[in-house]
Amino acid sequence: MPLDTMPQEKNKFGNVMIIGLGMIGGSFAKALKDRGLATLYGADRRDGELALGVSTGVIDYPAQLTEDYIARMDVIVLATPVRAMESVLKRIKPFLSVDTLVTDVGSTKGSVVESARRAFEGVPSNFIPSHPIAGAEKSGVLAANPLLFEKHMAIVTPLSDSDPVLLDLLHRIWRAIGADVVSMDVEHHDHVLASSSHLPHLLAYTLVDALANSERSQDVFKFAAGGFRDFTRIASSDPVMWRDVFLANKEATLATLDHFTDRLADMRSAIEQGDGASMFGVFTRAKSARDHFLRLLEQRTMGSTKEVRPTSVSVLPASVIKGDISLAGDKSLSHKTITIAALSEGVSDLQNIDLSVDVRITMQAFRDMGVVIEEVALDRLRVHGVGLRGLKAPIAPINIHESRESLYLLLPVLAGQSFVTTVVGEGELLKQPMSDLFSVVREMGGKVASDVEDCLPIVLTPGQVTDVSIDLTSGSERLKMSAFLAALYSQTMGRVRPLFEELSHCEVLLRQFGAVVSECDGSFQIGSSSLSGVDIVLSGDVHEAMWWTLLASLLPGSELNMKNIGLDSVSFDYLSFLQSIGLDASVPTKSVLGTGLREGEMHVVFSELQSFTLSAEQSYRFREMLPLLCVVAAYANGVTHMNGINALPYYYEDRVFALVDALEKVKVRCTYENGELIIYGSVPQGGELDCAGDDRLALAMLALGARSKSTTVVNDCQKLLEEFNELENIAEQLGFHCSVMQ
Repeated sequence: MPLDTMPQEKNKFGNVMIIGLGMIGGSFAKALKDRGLATLYGADRRDGELALGVSTGVIDYPAQLTEDYIARMDVIVLATPVRAMESVLKRIKPFLSVDTLVTDVGSTKGSVVESARRAFEGVPSNFIPSHPIAGAEKSGVLAANPLLFEKHMAIVTPLSDSDPVLLDLLHRIWRAIGADVVSMDVEHHDHVLASSSHLPHLLAYTLVDALANSERSQDVFKFAAGGFRDFTRIASSDPVMWRDVFLANKEATLATLDHFTDRLADMRSAIEQGDGASMFGVFTRAKSARDHFLRLLEQRTMGSTKEVRPTSVSVLPASVIKGDISLAGDKSLSHKTITIAALSEGVSDLQNIDLSVDVRITMQAFRDMGVVIEEVALDRLRVHGVGLRGLKAPIAPINIHESRESLYLLLPVLAGQSFVTTVVGEGELLKQPMSDLFSVVREMGGKVASDVEDCLPIVLTPGQVTDVSIDLTSGSERLKMSAFLAALYSQTMGRVRPLFEELSHCEVLLRQFGAVVSECDGSFQIGSSSLSGVDIVLSGDVHEAMWWTLLASLLPGSELNMKNIGLDSVSFDYLSFLQSIGLDASVPTKSVLGTGLREGEMHVVFSELQSFTLSAEQSYRFREMLPLLCVVAAYANGVTHMNGINALPYYYEDRVFALVDALEKVKVRCTYENGELIIYGSVPQGGELDCAGDDRLALAMLALGARSKSTTVVNDCQKLLEEFNELENIAEQLGFHCSVMQ
């Protein structure tokens, strides 16, 4: 059509050109057109197909591969045979805008990328391959089906230099026409499709051809039943297309075919030798594998229960975070809730509890002191509380192993009892001074005796608790909870002045169990003659929620819904800060018990984050999230300044420096001077990193590799896999390509 009559209005995806109006290209066009999502142009070497495309409503207008058309397109979809793509790309190259998304629908990706590389002398950032796992045996524009992609996979295979905004657009287009979009690297795609799609077609074609040329071909087809029909259905597909597929994906197909040929030879040998046991073994394994496949179609399988886990996790750069999850209970909150339930009178039903190793240490300590704790389900406990002073002396020392959380909760509780207790630990915890915690115990009148000053093991002798008044000099959440528990044992209302006036789960939990908690002039007044058992569903792990939020915001095409969110004032302010630099997320606003603690759901999509400046006060306030903020800075547009790093407690400072080392290894430029960290936003290169056993660092490093140019491997992840034991399962569910290395 003439240039001056081209429509000026823009639909959601603007002007879209489909080059090649076959069944797939026609279905793509009609799916967009019927939903009113774009103005559709079609180009095809067959004039008859173009005419049919317009007359049947598949496209709006016929087009040519000329400057008048190509330069005006927002999206171009190559739906030509794979072998024709290079010539098509060369034709449109002179007229193509860098802002135009170019994609394809071919079933091989390596050859398509090579075609683009030859045509453009390097793959441009706006060329992003994709492949819908959908089709039928019919061909031509008359076979166009606007519902073809509904509830089918569409695989996007971005390259290291793919434009993230256009990549996100590609995800949105596929989702808009009903596809379930996943992301995968090019080489992996070709090997997976060689096994799952290409080999079955090759077998079907070969079997039908062999039987058709046999002496008994007529009877074979005459008496063939449904199994033959189902297995050979795909032999009715377009022969030209599949010839091109096998030539384009030759190496992966041959590797898959060789593997199958070897197994087929084994089966022939078993039949020849009458080896029924071998045959039965193959059939049994095959049935089990098939049943497993069917279960995967319905839901994700549960994780492994192996006790010994490998310690390295790899991240492939082509991921997308998409789906709905309900967060497992926060581990720290689980510790606290079990502790308060044990000190309450009556029965508490605790749901969505994290029952990882550390939490079980706290559980065992209370069981050792006479508290009945029933494990009703995998994430549910029934705790029969004994009251504030109803614990019994354990028959052996309380071993908190390496759980700092257990120690901070148990010591003020033990100081409020009537018996002497020995507390021991293990590993690194034995070397760490606990002066801040022991000062809380001493404020209660307790005596702490240890061989090494303020270090474990200790003998704790309770004293006469009178009036508890504590001014905290640290912003530690653990220490704050210790002080709150100590205040419960005060003869009058206990007083705790935190370092910062900020809402946390500590006071909210106590109120839920009936404690009186009031705030005045920056101090909390806390007291209760008794606590009462309650039924509680715990909110999810806050740090895990922030990690998934970061991943969804970094990865184009992402759309994540998280349920069971619980935000204290720090995490709420952190999310608000991210929103100020571009985060596209809805944040819960519902208040719990009128406290300001927010619970609900979050919705997060891909967004381009901007660089930022963090004051020293903000760095301290967001200290738990600083490794994640370093990752934000690495991917942000511009230069980020983070101040006050040298004023952080040493372990938070160490985490930041460890992340800086990781940034340098993946070639993200950063400098540090006088407490100011400067990070220059760019795309990380990927590589091998070491988190030194720190689970928070491990998560940050995995996020760093999420959109890097090559695979990232994070070593020493044992602690992460213990703390986040559903990592692999949830990652698979949401489309994040991380895997534990065997």
